[in-house]
Amino acid sequence: MPNSTWNLGFHLHSPRAWMNDPNGCCQFRGVYHFFYQYDHAWPEVDQKGWGAFSSTDLIHWRFDGVPLEPSIPEDRHGTFTGTTYVEKGTASDGGDRMRVFYTGNVVDPGPDHNEKDYDFVYSGRQANELTVESEDGIRFSNKRVVIPAADYPDICSMHVRDPKVWKEDGKLRMLLGARHVDTHGMALLYDSDDGYTWTFRQSINPKYFFGYVWECPNIVQTGGHDYLSINPQGLPSLYDKWQNMWQSGYIPLPGRILDTHEVDERSFVEWDHGHDFYAPQTFQDEQGRWILVGWLGTFDKHYTSTPDGLGWWHCLTVPRVVTRDEETGLLRQNPVPELRQLRGRQQVLRRNEPVRIEGRHADISLEHISSEVGTLTIDDSFQISYVQGRLAINYLDKESAAGRADRFIRLQRLTSLRVLVDGSVVEVYANGGADVFSSRWFPTEKPDLTVETTLEAERSFAYPMRDTMAEMYATAVAPDLAMPGWNAKPAEE
Repeated sequence: MPNSTWNLGFHLHSPRAWMNDPNGCCQFRGVYHFFYQYDHAWPEVDQKGWGAFSSTDLIHWRFDGVPLEPSIPEDRHGTFTGTTYVEKGTASDGGDRMRVFYTGNVVDPGPDHNEKDYDFVYSGRQANELTVESEDGIRFSNKRVVIPAADYPDICSMHVRDPKVWKEDGKLRMLLGARHVDTHGMALLYDSDDGYTWTFRQSINPKYFFGYVWECPNIVQTGGHDYLSINPQGLPSLYDKWQNMWQSGYIPLPGRILDTHEVDERSFVEWDHGHDFYAPQTFQDEQGRWILVGWLGTFDKHYTSTPDGLGWWHCLTVPRVVTRDEETGLLRQNPVPELRQLRGRQQVLRRNEPVRIEGRHADISLEHISSEVGTLTIDDSFQISYVQGRLAINYLDKESAAGRADRFIRLQRLTSLRVLVDGSVVEVYANGGADVFSSRWFPTEKPDLTVETTLEAERSFAYPMRDTMAEMYATAVAPDLAMPGWNAKPAEE
């Protein structure tokens, strides 16, 4: 692959072309499956299928091709974001069965999106909810429509999508993101006994306007508490909040989500403060851990993720373990502990003494920080700074930023930092994962990283990280799919 400095060693990206939302992330029969929105021919084609990766340990991965793509009238312009529900003991061999739910996108007038008769909010498109099933996580059954666009409640515009399915109180539950006809974001909650017939239960609305649409709703249920994850579009940027084009965060619920009709949007907490983060998925693995993985990318055109013909657009965050902070009631995110297996020889970081880390992949950790002011600088081009209650990520040269500007949050005290550097990705975890930044950077070509800090900490270490992705990306074959839909005549209904 070209541009070796920017290649990733422990983050997932598509073998080529476009990647966005993670889909259907789960652990199934002992194997982790991460699907994602994949447009293999981008930018010539704007039509999403599902790409697929699998792993037994969350650090070594296999590319499993494109198991889902548009193929029927109800999804002919895209197999959009969805979820996976693992049903215990219902497969033909007595094992578990994977049930996938996703949104089928249909745009009525055709590929140009310029028909004056349609606004694509109240007319001109359809969003159908479909399901497929699998006993191996790779091969899927025929598609089945479970909620056609015509069956949504009258309060909905044409924007309904992104199912999240789980089981609670003996029934399957489905969350859908939506846009109200009065132009505010909301979520829809459905019930089902079998996963094929769904009954509308209630809508979940903000007290006041909080974005014109909510996408990719998810849920975290931990310690007897429910948290609703949403991605609102249309929030104005406010000083140190909501700096991205579209936002992503969660709302702690006072009770169960099944009893929730209205949420207080003032309690919204951003998952990530970096430039490149959206549409996270959450799931519980077989250990009972809540795992989060997000799209480390953006649709924002003010900065780029594909300089100089890199050949692939965007990537996913590392898998993160989500836990509840018992003191604050808020959620923390930290890289899964499996990633530590990739660490090489430990190197001590001392104040004002630059350290060279072999390669372009690193895990940097500072614990029990006592400094009220200080910096951590990587390659003299990317810096994390803490000054007077302000934690920031700073781009020290414009070329590596590729259009990105500095970001900051207010933070009363900085106690710890963990920084993952992986080619063209930086993930910053502050104060035990209470605050996170995920962003891209594109430094000049160098064989190794340099790290320097002015922060005083009891324990400061840097580790080179093994590259576990190079072989997979070198051998992965992205099929040259004939994506039906835009130019194909729809099948007779």
